[in-house]
Amino acid sequence: MKCFKILLFFLFISFHFELTAQPLKRYKTFSYSVNEGLLQSTIADMEIDRNNFCWISFPNGIQKFDGENFQLVPIQPGLPDDKNANFYKCKNGDFLISHSRGITKYDIESNRFKLIYNCTPSNNQSPYFIGEIDGIIYFTLPTGSIIELDSDSYKKLAETKINFDKDLFKLDNGVKISSNIIDHKVIFLQQSILYLWDLQKRELITKSKQFFSINTFFLKMKSGNEVLFHRTGINFLSSYNFSTGLTNNSISEKLKFNNNFRCNLFSWHKKNMVSLDNDLFETDKEFLEIKTQLVNFQNQSIANSAINVIREDNFGNLWVSTVSGGIRKIINSNYQIKYYGITQGNKNNALTIFPDKKIDRVLLGTSKGGLFIYDTTQRLIRNIIKIPGDDLPIAVNQIIKNSQNEYFLFMAGAKFIARLSPDLKSLTRIPIKTSITAARSGLNYFANFLYQNDREAVVQSQSSIYRLKFSDNSVRQYEFTSAYTHSGFLYHGQIITHSNDELLFLDTADFHIVKRIPFKNTGGVRSFARSGDDLIYMGTNKGIFKIDQSGKILEQYNRSTGLPDECIYTIILDKDNNLWCSTNKGIIKINRDKNFLQVTREDGLQENEFNTNAMAVANDGEYFYGGVNGGSSFFPAAIKAEDQKLNVIITNIQVNNEEMIGDTAAWNISKISLPYDQNLLSFDFTAMGNSNPGQYVYQYRMMGIDDRWIINKDLQTVRYFLPPGKYTLQIYASRYFNNNAHPLKEISITIDPPFWKTWWFISGIGLLCLVTMIYIINSFVRRAYQKKLRLLEAEKNMQMERERISRDLHDNIGGYANALLYKSGLLENDQDNDSRDLIISDLRFASKEIITSLRETIWALKKTNYSAQDCLIRIRNFIQPFNNYYPFINFKVEGDASEDKDLSHSTALHIVRIIQEAVTNAIKHASSKNIIVTSKVDDKHWVLGVYDDGKGFDADTYAGIELGNGLLNMKKRSEEADLHLQINSTPGVGTSINLII
Repeated sequence: MKCFKILLFFLFISFHFELTAQPLKRYKTFSYSVNEGLLQSTIADMEIDRNNFCWISFPNGIQKFDGENFQLVPIQPGLPDDKNANFYKCKNGDFLISHSRGITKYDIESNRFKLIYNCTPSNNQSPYFIGEIDGIIYFTLPTGSIIELDSDSYKKLAETKINFDKDLFKLDNGVKISSNIIDHKVIFLQQSILYLWDLQKRELITKSKQFFSINTFFLKMKSGNEVLFHRTGINFLSSYNFSTGLTNNSISEKLKFNNNFRCNLFSWHKKNMVSLDNDLFETDKEFLEIKTQLVNFQNQSIANSAINVIREDNFGNLWVSTVSGGIRKIINSNYQIKYYGITQGNKNNALTIFPDKKIDRVLLGTSKGGLFIYDTTQRLIRNIIKIPGDDLPIAVNQIIKNSQNEYFLFMAGAKFIARLSPDLKSLTRIPIKTSITAARSGLNYFANFLYQNDREAVVQSQSSIYRLKFSDNSVRQYEFTSAYTHSGFLYHGQIITHSNDELLFLDTADFHIVKRIPFKNTGGVRSFARSGDDLIYMGTNKGIFKIDQSGKILEQYNRSTGLPDECIYTIILDKDNNLWCSTNKGIIKINRDKNFLQVTREDGLQENEFNTNAMAVANDGEYFYGGVNGGSSFFPAAIKAEDQKLNVIITNIQVNNEEMIGDTAAWNISKISLPYDQNLLSFDFTAMGNSNPGQYVYQYRMMGIDDRWIINKDLQTVRYFLPPGKYTLQIYASRYFNNNAHPLKEISITIDPPFWKTWWFISGIGLLCLVTMIYIINSFVRRAYQKKLRLLEAEKNMQMERERISRDLHDNIGGYANALLYKSGLLENDQDNDSRDLIISDLRFASKEIITSLRETIWALKKTNYSAQDCLIRIRNFIQPFNNYYPFINFKVEGDASEDKDLSHSTALHIVRIIQEAVTNAIKHASSKNIIVTSKVDDKHWVLGVYDDGKGFDADTYAGIELGNGLLNMKKRSEEADLHLQINSTPGVGTSINLII
């Protein structure tokens, strides 16, 4: 039944002359010829490998194409010949190449070749692949044999010699083999005779009669016993049944095939397809009727030359090779974008576009081609080139429609506007009234719509505003500035525009300036838009500015933030607050996440460059844009960056400007380790997916070098000069720029340092230096340390001496000072002159004693050693004067000291000062009547004691109280002099202090 449907398909070929009237289905089509790098226009074969690279065979070589760059595949080990090669993609994905010297397998993992079958060259003819069935690959040799190879091991299983009666089968004898296999059977065509061959039985089953001039460009099996073919010079296709011997012809006599008729039947995305010469068509499932014709985005045929080979790639796109016009790639996934334009591109420059979908019209005003009027199926209805009475074409830059369905045409350079009747047949002039000079009156090149109501419409053309009143069809010009201005818009009852680095606010009565706000560094504002939160977007020559009504910049988009182009011709916000901007590089969508989706001519736009203010929104929400090559329209919801399963491929890696060649192909490399002097790296990469590689936005960054994603425009080579260290190259691709992208491809890179920068070398050198310098430094450090130690010792001794002198002054002079204080108090309270004189005498005596004490301190510093007797004498001299100062206290010194006991000057001074401190404390605090100092000597010790009968204190709590300066000094002195100090006290009885030397 399926084969019957195929035969029925040819019934509709008789109407081939009417196919151009079929509905059109637009597909993005990429054309590649010698201008893009194709080796030549004559193509022998074409196939797609697992990486989605397109392999192309020519009479003089082989090329591999990644979608952007053609790479010549030279003769190399495993590939001994590259001329007139044939390709075959096995069911397991292996890629085979036949050439005059045999069969070569291409190893995609290593990007190398292996010769799996060797044969003797025969007139530069290559083996021809028949097909693969049940794990066996069949191909023919030019010498007339069928070879069978195991599809896994590629071992030769059998070789069958073919003989057609007395004629030996030879490929170079004009033999054609059917393009398919059915039931293990295949058709051979030789000398206009069809031969039915059974591959499994390895025998000829039968043959046909000899036909007249069978066309060798089309031969296809319809069933296991039938074949479809075409005879040159006959205007129909034929089918031959080997069982019945009958030939059935197409009933058409209208179809005019040329002598090189080309036809392909194939299935594409569950759709039945047919190619007829240059054209591609989609048919119904019964192959009886053409549903649509496949055309490019300019509504032209897919190819300009007869289609020869058709292949579907790994992502569902079609690759088509033509007889003499190069190759075409047809993208399966396309945005639904309409195109309004004519083939004469120089007349398509659109200054304005006006959708009037209610009456099925789209008006396109151009700079050189006049006014084009299309229906919504993109069919041109009418072209108004001139205004009656004028010789030059009109340049329509703005269109207004009133409630009577009349169109008002504003035209660049004109001093009038034109009213076009609803039936598009009548044009009436409306002169522009103005009070400005004639030289400045009339319309400028650009114009933009400001607002419209039932009474009037207001249009701006650069530095002037035009009010069109519908009541009397009059128009008046108001000039608000002499500086260059692009655009403006209505905002809260005022018109905002930009001129001469200022934002201008105009009223709507007579359009005079009511406010100015400085706003520089825009390069000129071409468009305005208002956001849902009442903020203003400005499209400028330096990107997009988001401002409030005071002119404060809230946000800016430019190249540094990922904007593909900074020249913003039009700007608009959709209902989801996405920004849509027309630029010199297509239309850019900016979503709320600040990601950029770029739509270009490769997606179906008229061109990448658009025009200022040439944008309109239809009532149903369809967006219309005008550009340098016509108009484009789409619904915003249909333009979105769908998640695609992309395969990012590293196509080439170079080190120090030489290709890095190893056992692994560049696209399979995940780690690179290189010496320090091989650190200039360059990378080429591409992405394979539903779209063409050039339609993706590529981002890369080198972790360890880059702190943000970098856009790789036009798939340029990425280069890095890396210092020693560890890095990771990350690559990402999608239809939009993604600030938060996760890499799709990563390569870890290690640049090893030179040996003199390695850790072990540096450690060894450091250790050697350390050992070498130890001897040098050690002596210096030791000497310096000893010197420092001496200085510290001297400083310590000096400090100790200072502390000792301080204690001496306290202990020795303190007593006298206390006496002075006491006598001073008496002198103040005593009124008796005699007593006062006596007190004054005592004060004088105490002062002398202070001086004497100071002299004793100085004396103690002059000698190195003292005897115990010297110390006791100093104690006696200290106590004796107290009898005069404190007559109510009885002072005694009892005992003697040994003259043989020598003491150092510091110990002697400590002993004297401790006793002096004890006596002074008794005077000050004990309130005693008797203070006695005793000196006792035995064989081992010298004991000095100080006893008083004063009020005493609790000895049990002595350890827990905070010591006063006197007791603290006594304790410190005893510790420093290595003396034993005993303090005993009983409340109400008195205190005893013993110093054991």
